[in-house]
Order: sequence, then C-alpha cells, then structure tokens
Amino acid sequence: MQVLIGLDSGLTMTKAVVFDLDGGVVAEAARRVPQIKERPRHVERDMSGHWRASADAIRDALAQAGKAVPEGVKPLAISVAGHGDGVYLLDHDHAPLGLAATSLDSRAQPTIDRWSTEGLFDRAEALTGQRPFAASPAALLAHVRDTEPDRFARIGAVLSCKDWLRFCLTGEVGTDFTEASVSFTDVTTQGYSDAALALYGLEPLRDALPPIHLPGGVAGHVTEDTAAETGLPRGLPVAAGLHDVTACAVGSGVIAPGTLMVIAGTFSINETLTEEARIGPGWFARNGLFPGQWNTMSISPGSSATLDWAMQQIARDLLQTDDPFGALQAELDAIADDPSEIVCLPYHYGSPHPEDPGGAFLGLRGWHGRGHMMRAVAEGIVFNHRHHVDLLDPERRIDRVRLTGGTSRNPWFCQLFADALDRTIEVPATQEAGALGTAICAGLAAGVYADWTDAAAHTQTALRTYRPGADRDRVAAAFERYRRTARAVAQLPLIE
Repeated sequence: MQVLIGLDSGLTMTKAVVFDLDGGVVAEAARRVPQIKERPRHVERDMSGHWRASADAIRDALAQAGKAVPEGVKPLAISVAGHGDGVYLLDHDHAPLGLAATSLDSRAQPTIDRWSTEGLFDRAEALTGQRPFAASPAALLAHVRDTEPDRFARIGAVLSCKDWLRFCLTGEVGTDFTEASVSFTDVTTQGYSDAALALYGLEPLRDALPPIHLPGGVAGHVTEDTAAETGLPRGLPVAAGLHDVTACAVGSGVIAPGTLMVIAGTFSINETLTEEARIGPGWFARNGLFPGQWNTMSISPGSSATLDWAMQQIARDLLQTDDPFGALQAELDAIADDPSEIVCLPYHYGSPHPEDPGGAFLGLRGWHGRGHMMRAVAEGIVFNHRHHVDLLDPERRIDRVRLTGGTSRNPWFCQLFADALDRTIEVPATQEAGALGTAICAGLAAGVYADWTDAAAHTQTALRTYRPGADRDRVAAAFERYRRTARAVAQLPLIE
C-alpha cells in the first residue's frame, strides 16, 4: 500500500500519522514532549529530546502500519507541521543553540511593552501585516540580542518547530511559505523584507533566515542517519510542510476563501483565507498556501491550555478516573438549569488585549460549585474565540465555521460554539486534521495530487453539524457579561 506520512508536533505532543492516499488513517503514534518552565515566563523545549521523541513516533507509526497492512506499506513522502512562532535556534555549525522558546513563552513581554510605547506597532502592521507579540520571533530575537549578546552573535539559523524537525530529517535548513511570514516578510510581496529586520534592529540575522519553499515542494530527502533512526527509507522526499494552524485548515478541507476556521487547541486559533492582504489591529495577515493568497488569523493563548490548567487545579481528582471528561460532563449536566453569572477570563497564558490582563474568575458566590466554575471556564474559552471571530467577520458575512482541535471531539463543547458564535458549526470526522494537512503537502511533493483542490477532493471527510439551539439566548447574555468584564479588567491599573 502506498502511504503518506504527516508528522504533527504541537506544544505538548509530537505525533506521526500514516495515511492512505484518500486521507484515511492507517496507523499513528505519539510521544509527549516535556515543557521546561524553570524560570518565570519561560516555556522552553529541549531540541534534541524533541527530535528523539519525533523519531520514535515515526518508527512506531511505521511499525504499526506494517502490522495493519499485510502486504506492507510504501511511504511516498513525509511532511511536518509544527506549532508556530517561538524560535528554534541553530549555531553556525547547525547545532542547537540552547533551549527552544515555544509559542507559550512570554519572556519578551518587556520588549513588546517598549515597542508599544515607541509607536513601533503601527509601522510593523503596515509593513508586515501584523503586530509583534511576546512569542513572535521578532520579539524573542530582540530579547536575546538585549539579554544574551554572546548567544545572539552565535545564531546561524532561525527556525520554527517544524523547520527544526525537517532539518533533522534532511540536514537542510529551510522553511515554507506560510511559516516564513511570522515576522520578517513584506505583506505585499510576501517575501523577506530587509526593512522588517531593520524595524526590529535585527539586520545581523538576515543570513540566518532560512530559504523559503512552497508547502508542497520538495525541501530535502531523508538522510542515511535519519533513516536508521526512524525506519524511513533513505532518500524519501520531504515536503516543506506547513505552519500547524494552516495545516489544520487544509486537513479540514479549507483551502480557499469563504469559510471561518476555528482551532480550539492549546491556542485560540481563528482564521480565514483571503485573496487580498487585509491589514488591521486584532489579526495577522500572513501568507496563505501560495503567492496571492493570505491567511487572516486572529489568535491568543486562551483555549485548551486554560482548560488543561483548570482540570489540573480544580478537577485533578477526575484525572485519576477512567473517564475524567465523562465525570466532568455529569457535573456540568447537574447545573445546566442554574444560570449562574460567573465570568472566567481564560488569560492564564496571555490575552488578546494589549494590556495583557491575567486570568480571573469574577462573580463567584458561596453556593457555586465546581460544575459552575468549569462551565465558566468552557464559556470563557469559547467567548475568547468569539472575540477573535468578531474581529475577522464583524459583518457576519460568513455563516459557517469549520471547527477542529481537542474540544471539537466533545458534542457539548461543539453546541456551545454554535450557540456562542450563532453560526452553523461543521466538525470534520478526522481527528488528525493537522497531520492530514501536512501529509497532503507530502502528497503534492510526491505527485499524488495535482493541486490543492485535487488533494481536498481526494481527502475530504464527513462533517458533523451543530446549529444554534435553545440555549442561545442564555449564552448570548453570558457573552455580553464576558465582553463587558474583559474590557473593564483590561483597563484596571496594575499594582506595582
């Protein structure tokens, strides 16, 4: 059987999935990649350990595929998707230059605060189509320049998560068209901009920016050493791949304008493809799948990362049960008719507001229990998505939302999205949208698919549909409380 391999590496897990040419899962394997949080605001990753975990996942997935398919599998190509932003640095000998900073890292917030007071944001938005934030490469690299000048001088290559893994597969430095646009491209030309580097005072890094490939192009081949580590065939084509949020859209069948894409993963990801560069506060205008297409993306860290925090801090005992989310669902069902007015601001790892308020519960009363609090967490997460969706589509021209991410597997959450966004929610049957999206890049590199449209036609899956229901009025009132509360808390003066 001919197969394609998608390696999808997020903030906590790295997963290898073997697909048939119609997008069906043949086998998969995953490994956890620890986050290192030894200092405040630092959320880091050991790069060598990250690769070893990814290599193990690939080897395991191939072994399982061999058992599942009696006639055996023949990989045609592999491709990688990974979390966006953050930085994975190599020195001039192409060895890891310390720990990688992930997209949850906020050590560069003082740099962002300074740039804000200096009026840099408007210039950055006009030139690059986006304003930098704490985990953007521009801010992190400026922070390294200012706090670790010796390390800054040793930077030989500036990579992303997936570009590091592709380097491990091929030994070649590079990036793809989508990932290239996270900080240093001109929003009009969609290519690297010396003016963007100068804006941030990062001109010395011009030669450290990796060459750009189109996502479905061949960006290298599996090396002999990598073949031994992973079980992949030596010389296997490796596609350039995709930023993971774009990969999720592709794997969900979104390859053209007209659909809102919501990814309820670690981050609140909300995006729509456009045929023109839409520039404005509240979103990024990054590169789409090819020149002349843009991905208008509005994001913040307030999604399942906050849910994970709440489960650990509020419902840790449920995590020891056979079905923690089933037990939690029972508690949510028990308070379904109790319209408590708790507001949760899910900003534990960052917010969409320039003032960057922290997470909070407001309106707690003595008679409230854990079910009330967890419902408020869920509503806060979905309302944070609604904040971003309203920025992207203020006139409500798009009436359907394609939803993926961990919480999309839960029907209760899907219905909450339908009620909160007041739109039809479509959930793809595949639970591996990111891996499938990047495997489609592998298919393009191997010549399996003629183009993006052909790939989507071959790999599309059934959709579960949710429409606004009887709870929409209560949810609308709760969202208005959330909106007013978020605005008021963001304007509170900080206590020094």
